[in-house]
Amino acid sequence: MIRFLGLCLLLGWGLAQSNTVRVVAAADLLYALTEIAQGFERQNPGIRVELSFGSTGKLYTQLLQGLPADLYFAADEAFPRLLEEAGRTVPGTLRLYAVGRMVIWASNSLVQQGLDPRKLGPRVLLDPRVTRLAMANPVHAPYGRAGVTLLERFGLLRPTRTARWEEMTAGIPAYYDIGPLRRGKASFEFVYGENISQAAQLALTSTNIGLIALSIAKSEAMEQAGVFWLAPLSSHLRLNQTYVMLRGQDRPPVRRFYDYIATPEAHRVLRKYGFLLPGEKLE
Repeated sequence: MIRFLGLCLLLGWGLAQSNTVRVVAAADLLYALTEIAQGFERQNPGIRVELSFGSTGKLYTQLLQGLPADLYFAADEAFPRLLEEAGRTVPGTLRLYAVGRMVIWASNSLVQQGLDPRKLGPRVLLDPRVTRLAMANPVHAPYGRAGVTLLERFGLLRPTRTARWEEMTAGIPAYYDIGPLRRGKASFEFVYGENISQAAQLALTSTNIGLIALSIAKSEAMEQAGVFWLAPLSSHLRLNQTYVMLRGQDRPPVRRFYDYIATPEAHRVLRKYGFLLPGEKLE
């Protein structure tokens, strides 16, 4: 009887594991993917979606090192492509799910001082009162890289050294002239988050201003605490966000959630948080 009970418990545990979809995802999806997973679970009560968030680049490295996961949602297309080239994915499952947007977000306290990014756009960063700017680390976060190209596009950064993104470990001032951002100020510094969600938290609690994802800026906490300027798509590195199924994980529950991302229900949530959908054009 005890042996039979133990076998039943073991089988039950195995079934629970097989019905769990393990998702690792870029931090800009913190709110959108959580809501999507909740909708999926309501429609599929026997399946549980387990979400973990981080920077796209760090998650890529962890997956190469054996991080157990079924699906990888990135904030770009480069890292999933590298996984595909390394033979770590199910062939044919690399798919675009959205295009990300960048914003300059500022706290209500700055807006009350006349520093409203909705009116000033990138020029808000030139004000002498802006001495710290939160952003994601461009070494491994696509939104950090997009932030750098946004500043460069508006003449606020000028490259001084050529380096690959992953080599820029000494910080942006080691590779760019930040003179325009420093001019007329006692000091200026970048404050880096390990991912875009952490960068938003730094803007919220420390710097009062940051380069963050629209999907994070549209969260309740950020909308209550500040306002943002939405950058034109052409003004920064394009964030073609893709997802892929990991090798050996093509199980029915995983495939079901993978397919759910392309449904009208999931698309409604992505639109709610400001993502552009595949093939969708700006109005």
